[in-house]
Amino acid sequence: MSMTRDEAEYEEFMEKLYEEHKEQAIEEFTTELLQSYYGNHKLLAKPAFDALTEARNLMNTSITAGLIFSAIAMEVALKETLLKPIVFGLVHTASVASLVTDLVMGHRSMDRYKDLLLQILREHGGVDLQSYNRTDSNQSIWDEIKRVQTKRNLILHTGKMATKEESSLALGVASTIIETLFPSVVTRMGLHLHDDHRIRDDWKCKYEGTPMEKILKAR
Repeated sequence: MSMTRDEAEYEEFMEKLYEEHKEQAIEEFTTELLQSYYGNHKLLAKPAFDALTEARNLMNTSITAGLIFSAIAMEVALKETLLKPIVFGLVHTASVASLVTDLVMGHRSMDRYKDLLLQILREHGGVDLQSYNRTDSNQSIWDEIKRVQTKRNLILHTGKMATKEESSLALGVASTIIETLFPSVVTRMGLHLHDDHRIRDDWKCKYEGTPMEKILKAR
């Protein structure tokens, strides 16, 4: 389907805007910006973890419903725990960061900005979504994310049911982002997790329940 004149002009505008700001964004972005965001939003991953738990529960009763909630967990985790922290570091305003992140996830003209965010995530967060492969998968997790989104849309808009294989893929992708990649970025920031999702920056708390805890308290 061909674009209208307005759509073509918008695409051209977004492309020029990207080229003007790409290098500056990469040069000015620092790891401290990510550290600051994670440190100030300690519960940002909780909605994604809750959705993942619901997805696992639903797999026992409806694999199609399980796929839907796996897709929810996957997208919430991708936006809130990996991409939005980077966008916030670029725009420094929470409301604008939310808007830009949603646009990046859903508008074709934002594909170039998506590449920019993935590049920054790779350089500062140590996670490359375009080359990372899950165990026993020959596709990048980014390609698998798009497969899950396509199936989720078919279910929502045409009423198609999910197969067991499709639901397992969606759950695997969601759990990898939430339980492997997100913790990896948090650790790289010099932070750690409690209860699987709560970000902590107090280095002493990792000694809770060990003999070192008593020594630290005594001091």
